[in-house]
Amino acid sequence: MSSKWWVWRVVRVGVCTKKCGGGNQYRHRECNSPVPKHGGSDCTGLGQAIEKQNCNINPCPVDGGYSEWGEWGTCSKTCGTGQQTRNRSCNNPEPTMEEETVLTWG
Repeated sequence: MSSKWWVWRVVRVGVCTKKCGGGNQYRHRECNSPVPKHGGSDCTGLGQAIEKQNCNINPCPVDGGYSEWGEWGTCSKTCGTGQQTRNRSCNNPEPTMEEETVLTWG
């Protein structure tokens, strides 16, 4: 009795190899519909047992970093105790927050 592939029954589906930035996900099928018996052929020539797809293809989030400090501003008083301020921005690099996407089997 010859065998054929089981229809992509979820024997084993791996998690995506990366959380973001493009990874791979694999699924496996078994040659057991029915199991070959009495010299029947296996699933050779009927396609692959493992299928791969891309997953989590969105770019990874980037944590922001501060720029260099700017120049000191003018003192709030000309005599006595005053205040001066200086600024820096969160743009070195600018933060990004991309959502993860998992593709479905097509």
